[in-house]
Amino acid sequence: MATSTVADAAFRTHPHRPFIPSRVCGSSLYVHHKKYSITCRKISNSKRKLLHKSDYLYKSRAVVCRSMDDSGEASIENTILEVNEDNLSTDKRALYEAKSRQEALEKERRQLLEELAVYKLKQKELLSIITRNKKMTITELSDPVYLKKSTLDETDEDEIIVNGGRLALLIDDDSQKLKLINDGPRREIPEWMARRISSVRPKFPPKKINFSEVNTSKFKSLELPKPAEVWSIAQAKPKDGDTLTNHVIEKELIQKKRKALERALQQKAFQWQKTPEEIKLEPGTGTGHEIVFQGFNWESCRKRWYQDLAPKAADLSNCGITAVWLPPPTESVAPQGYMPSDLYNLNSAYGTQEELKCCIEEMHRHHLLALGDVVLNHRCAQKQNSNGVWNIFGGKLAWGPEAIVCDDPNFQGRGNPSSGDIFHAAPNIDHSQDFVRNDVKQWLNWLKSNIGYDGWRLDFVRGFSGGYVKEYIEASNPAFAIGEYWDSLAYEGGNLCYNQDAHRQRVINWINATGGTSSAFDVTTKGILHSALHNQYWRLIDPNGKPPGVMGWWPSRAVTFVENHDTGSTQGHWPFPRDKLMQGYAYILTHPGTPVIFYDHFYDFGLHDVITELINARKRAGIHCRSVVKIYHANNDGYVAKIGNTLVMKLGQLDWNPSKENDLDGSWQKFVDKGSDYQLWLRL
Repeated sequence: MATSTVADAAFRTHPHRPFIPSRVCGSSLYVHHKKYSITCRKISNSKRKLLHKSDYLYKSRAVVCRSMDDSGEASIENTILEVNEDNLSTDKRALYEAKSRQEALEKERRQLLEELAVYKLKQKELLSIITRNKKMTITELSDPVYLKKSTLDETDEDEIIVNGGRLALLIDDDSQKLKLINDGPRREIPEWMARRISSVRPKFPPKKINFSEVNTSKFKSLELPKPAEVWSIAQAKPKDGDTLTNHVIEKELIQKKRKALERALQQKAFQWQKTPEEIKLEPGTGTGHEIVFQGFNWESCRKRWYQDLAPKAADLSNCGITAVWLPPPTESVAPQGYMPSDLYNLNSAYGTQEELKCCIEEMHRHHLLALGDVVLNHRCAQKQNSNGVWNIFGGKLAWGPEAIVCDDPNFQGRGNPSSGDIFHAAPNIDHSQDFVRNDVKQWLNWLKSNIGYDGWRLDFVRGFSGGYVKEYIEASNPAFAIGEYWDSLAYEGGNLCYNQDAHRQRVINWINATGGTSSAFDVTTKGILHSALHNQYWRLIDPNGKPPGVMGWWPSRAVTFVENHDTGSTQGHWPFPRDKLMQGYAYILTHPGTPVIFYDHFYDFGLHDVITELINARKRAGIHCRSVVKIYHANNDGYVAKIGNTLVMKLGQLDWNPSKENDLDGSWQKFVDKGSDYQLWLRL
C-alpha cells in the first residue's frame, strides 16, 4: 500500500498542537487521533503530489492509515500506524541526491563570484594600463571593452583596443560612462546616419607595407608648397597707403627720437650737476668727488676679463662709481700683468686689444673714467746677452743693458744708479736716460689716444723718483693718477704703534716729489684701521685732533682703501679683518680723500647694496676729497665725527646721537643704522 506523511497546515501555524500523521487514500484524507477528530476535504491528485513531496515526508517514519466516508469525516480511534521501509530508503536517497546537487550548485556559484571579482580587478588594471601608457585603439562606441587576441593575462599593452575617449575619467565602476562603454550605446546608429558618416569620412590611402607597393600605388604623396611660396609675416612688405602701417612706422620714429632726446638730456644733466670745482680736473684729485672701483682681483687673468667687466659698467655708474681701475694691459711673463715685456702688445691674459677697447668704450658710455695700471719701474727682457743674462729687450722698444740701472745686482745694467728701491724679480729701468723717458711718454700718450685710457694707476713707485712721475703726468695729462707707495708701518713688540707720523710722511714726501700731480694710496689709514676697529677707536685721532693717516695731513691726495689684489684676494698678504669690512667702508666712504672699492667685496662678498647705501650717503652729504673732519669722540667704545656740514657718523658701541652733543647745531635725521657697527645722520 503506497503511503506518505504530510503535516497539516493548520498544525504548522499552531506550534502547541501535536504533530498528526496523515494518510492519503484515493481522493480522501483521513487523520486519526485519540483526542481529535478532524474533518478534511477531498484533495486532487496534483495537490496530493505536492503533499507527497513535502519536507515532512522525510521527518516521520510513521504512516497513518486512514479511512474517510462519503461525509468526509475521519475518526482517530480507528487509526492504524504503519511504516514502509522501502519508501523510506528511496526518500533518503532522493534527499542525499538533492543535497549533493545543492552543494554542487553552491560551489559553482562561489566559483562564479570569484571569477567575477578577478574580472573586475583585471578590468581596473586594464584601465590603469591604458591611462598610464596611452597606447590604445579607439573603436566605435557600440563595441565593449575587449581584448584583441588573447586573455587579459597574456595580452600585450599594444594590443588593447578600447572604444570611446577620455578613459582617464573612467576609474569608478559606478561611472555612467563606464557602463556605456561596457554595455554599448542606448540605441544602434541608423543606416542613413552610417552612410552619411561614411560619405564625409576622409579617404586615406591604404597602408603600404613595403617600397614596391608605395612605388606602384595610385595615390600620390602630399605635395607641400616651397617655403618661398608660403606667406611669412617676417618677409611681408607693408602696403602702400595702409593707414595702420603708417601709424606703426610713425610711432617707431617717435620712440627713436624720444630715446635720443632722453640720452642727450641725461648727458646735459650730468654736465650741469657739476660745480665749477668739479669741472676743473687735476691729475692728483680728479674732480675731487671721485669714487674709484678696482675692477679686478688676482685671479681675474683666468677669464676673458674685459668681456666680463664691460657689462657691469651700467651698474657701477648707477651705484655712484666715477672711475674704474683696470688691470695691467700689456703682454707679461706673469699672467697678472705685473711683469711686462713688450709694452705695445696689449693682447694679455685678460683679453685682446680690441676687447680692451670695447670695455673702455662701455665705461665711457656710462660716464666712467678708465684708469690704466701701468708698470714703469721694471720690464722683462726677451733676449740674453753673451753671459746668459736676460737684459736685451725686444718689440717696438728694443732697449739694451743701458736702459737698466747699474746697481741692480741681477741683470748687469749699464745705466745710472737707481733713484729708488730695487725690484729684484725683473730689470729695473733707468729713468734718468732721455730715450727711456721719451719712449715712456710716447707709450702713455698712445694708450690714452689709441686705446682710450683716462688716467693711470702707477705700480711700485718706490722704485724711481717722483720727479720722473711728474714729467710723465705732465706729458700725458691724465684725468686722475694714483701712485702705489706701499711702505711698512711702525710696530713695537708686535703691536702697532700709535704714532705713525713717519710712515705717512714718507708717502707725502713722494707726493711732494711729483709736485702734487699724483695722489697716493693711504696705506697708513688702512694699517691703523686694522687695529682701531677692534675696540681701539682712540687710534683714529692724532695728537692734533685730525685723522691719523695721510688723510689727516693731505686729504685731497689721499686715496683710501681697505683691501686690494695684493693685500686680499688669493694672495692675502695683508687682509683686512673680515668681520670689520663694513666698518672700514663706513669710515673711508664718509671721510675726505678718494675712496676705492674692491671688486671682491662689491660683487663676491654680498656687500653690493650696503656699500651703495654708503656711496649714496656720501653724495647726498656732498663729501669730497677736501671735506673738513671734526672728531667728537675717539675712545675704546667708539668713534664720532662730523664730516663737512651735513653728515655725522658713529662707529662702535658708544651710546651717542646728535641730540647728546652740545656743540652740534642743527636738526639731524638718521640715514643709516647698522647698530653697533656704524650709524649715519644727515642734516635736515
